[in-house]
Amino acid sequence: MQSSIDIKILKNAELMLRICMIITLLVAGISKICSQGGFHDYYLLQFTKSSLRIQLPAIIYDIYLTVIPYIELSIGIVLLLTKYRRIFIVIWVAYFISLEVGHYILEEWMAVDAMIPFVLLGIAAYILPAHEKVIYS
Repeated sequence: MQSSIDIKILKNAELMLRICMIITLLVAGISKICSQGGFHDYYLLQFTKSSLRIQLPAIIYDIYLTVIPYIELSIGIVLLLTKYRRIFIVIWVAYFISLEVGHYILEEWMAVDAMIPFVLLGIAAYILPAHEKVIYS
């Protein structure tokens, strides 16, 4: 009885995970850009409420909320490049941890829990061997 998984299956699983990651970020980034500032304005208002236990300067939130769509688009595009996938999967994980921290600050516990599968998705993609059939640079 063979207990190992064929390398081709593992590579295909990596490709499917990475495609999911790419689509997730590209759709998220594009939708934020198309919101015509709605995403930025809504969350800036949420993060600057005086009732929050963690109070940081509004400029920190303002800058991060401004660059989030471009971070998402950049990571999504570079994940197409197999050569850089592990570096940008680590960046994916760090990015979603930053979103998790943001939801902690807002005390949105359901959203905090919702970030965990995205982090795990990145970890799984990191572990699996690369599928070379995507753009390799």
